[in-house]
Amino acid sequence: MSSDDGCIRHVSVENTQLKHASSVYNTICLGYGVSPEEVHEDCTSKEVLEQQLSRFPEGQFVAVHHDGEQEQVVGVAITMRTNTPPAKGEQTWFDLVGSLNLPKHDPDGRWLYGVDMVVHPDFRRRGVGTALYKARFELVKRLNLRGWYAGGMLMGYQNYAHKMTPEAYADKVRRRELLDPTVTMQMNRGFKAVKLIKDYYPIPDAHGAAMLIIWHNKHYKLPKAQPTLRGESVQRT
Repeated sequence: MSSDDGCIRHVSVENTQLKHASSVYNTICLGYGVSPEEVHEDCTSKEVLEQQLSRFPEGQFVAVHHDGEQEQVVGVAITMRTNTPPAKGEQTWFDLVGSLNLPKHDPDGRWLYGVDMVVHPDFRRRGVGTALYKARFELVKRLNLRGWYAGGMLMGYQNYAHKMTPEAYADKVRRRELLDPTVTMQMNRGFKAVKLIKDYYPIPDAHGAAMLIIWHNKHYKLPKAQPTLRGESVQRT
């Protein structure tokens, strides 16, 4: 996750396409500190990207830096739709998402779920993350979804693991008594920090711990009831 709050010139956010496959792979690998020369399951291969685009093309984003005729992918955001409500969001990443292929994407889901976001190390704190968040907020509004939630990795816990439990750290972050590089940034963008998700995803710096974060779409409108024949029930979805 990125904690950048500034602005960067010559960057555009667009929906990911297959032409971005190699750049997406490289950016995610570099963001996670692994070599792009290695085959790494967390880095979104071309085959995985094809699955993401076949399931939810409008929910996949890249931030592209333009330098003359040169273009470079410097940020990636992966999302899906789900009908699992945030109240059940204490599930692990694998329970909710399944894999980066997005097998649990629900095309009729009323919530956006944040699967992953990575910013190239050379472009952090330069507004790339801000632009990717903005694109996803706009997607939620455009699709008339109830909101967006995710597990925000508690990346600062590594500095406190020797003296407090994940529960204590998460509570202090939620009450803004401690700053977490990921979750505090998400709270500053309008997400509500709700509760700890233990063993959410095996990232060592966070000791696997994440915070359930929720953003409610205040513009959400209940779908209109469909007209029915006499004797049929009317339902809202």
